[in-house]
Amino acid sequence: MIENETLPDDLESIGDIMSNFGHEIDSDAEDKLKAGGVYGGYPAWNFYAYVWWDSRFKAMIKQYRVHVNTIEADSLQEIMDIASQYYGAD
Repeated sequence: MIENETLPDDLESIGDIMSNFGHEIDSDAEDKLKAGGVYGGYPAWNFYAYVWWDSRFKAMIKQYRVHVNTIEADSLQEIMDIASQYYGAD
């Protein structure tokens, strides 16, 4: 986990790409993020995350509008698994 890393300022939003409601990840989300220049949202009951690609997938986790941590993984499924484990599966 990366405590102080935040979403880069130069990325454009492509909307929500994954959700804990049904544990869904858009089928082309990984490719879109890897293409660069964009980030996607990840809403969940206990947090909201901004997800982007920078050599690995990264997710800036926010709770009550406060950045609490940034996690990284090799896939969006891993991001979801880690975020759900530490910040709530709902």
